[in-house]
Amino acid sequence: MKLLRLVLSDLHLGTGSRLGEGNVFEDFHHDDALAELLAHYDAEAGPDGEIELIMNGDIFDLLKVKIAGVWPTEITDAIATDKLRQCLDGHPKVVHALREFLAKERRRMVFLPGNHDLDMWFPGPQELLRRMIAPEAAGERVTFITSSDTYYLPEGIQIRHGHQLEHIHRVDYDRMTRKKRDGTEILDLPWGTLWILEVMNPAKAMRSYVDRIQPLSRFLVAALLFDTTFVLRFLYHSARYWLRWRLFNLEAWRERLRSVPEMLRQEIFALGGFDEAAVRALKKLRGVNTLIVGHSHGPRYRQLPDGKLLINTGTWMRMINLDIHHLGQDSGLTYCRIEYDEDGRPTVSLLRWLGTRRPYEVIPYAD
Repeated sequence: MKLLRLVLSDLHLGTGSRLGEGNVFEDFHHDDALAELLAHYDAEAGPDGEIELIMNGDIFDLLKVKIAGVWPTEITDAIATDKLRQCLDGHPKVVHALREFLAKERRRMVFLPGNHDLDMWFPGPQELLRRMIAPEAAGERVTFITSSDTYYLPEGIQIRHGHQLEHIHRVDYDRMTRKKRDGTEILDLPWGTLWILEVMNPAKAMRSYVDRIQPLSRFLVAALLFDTTFVLRFLYHSARYWLRWRLFNLEAWRERLRSVPEMLRQEIFALGGFDEAAVRALKKLRGVNTLIVGHSHGPRYRQLPDGKLLINTGTWMRMINLDIHHLGQDSGLTYCRIEYDEDGRPTVSLLRWLGTRRPYEVIPYAD
């Protein structure tokens, strides 16, 4: 039986968009392309082939989903389930495609939550997703990785979303929740997630592209000249948020003041150095020859001098790249394929889905 593994990350499915109705918080516009990809590999594998679909984090952008008109910062199981339901309702073609794919006995899915869909740690959204895409017996072929950030393959391959490599998005997998005074259990969100909810989301409401530009720091420097008021307001709210929640809202704050230089290094100056952090992590891993990540939205295929391989599966969002090495590049619809020869040796490839040529496509966004 031939085995094929597909790794996708950072699709960022939101609540959907309708023609004539703008939704600046919906960044996934490739429902047909994703359905086509699944159908292609399903047909290629045939009834005797086995496919494992690995959803490596930020598949759903639950941070951009409102409940009762606001972005909740205290996420309960019920709230997480409601947010996921809105995303599934907004993308019926994707739900149908996954359901058709997982209906086959030799098809399975592994889901690793990322920093934008940490809500999937709760059993409620897990049960809802299984019910929608893998009902009844098919649900046994859907696995959620929630005790760590890593999916281990026996061939010396590790798959991680990558948020643990950035200090501001790091979570404690031994203590994912905390209890409020009334006993309600809520996710213990990292401060980077709270910053997205309270600073980045309001900024995106004014400039829909702000979270789709890489690197953000370069954009802010340039926009100081062309969009001065917005940038100054953004920097003010970011600095105010960091000072309030990372410096002055800490116990033993006098001691923490002494640690400000280290906090700045880890949480501010280190932003944008994700590739280097991933390389350092791979070099430290023993018995691992390949590390597959997502998170940063930058597709990479990098062979290290020691022969190890680093792959970033990129994103399906429409990105705008200002980095000199990738200037203007929109490297969307990328994914990783792991196929095995007759002796079980893997070949790992980074691919871009092109699909069948279409005479036109619907434009659902204005920017």
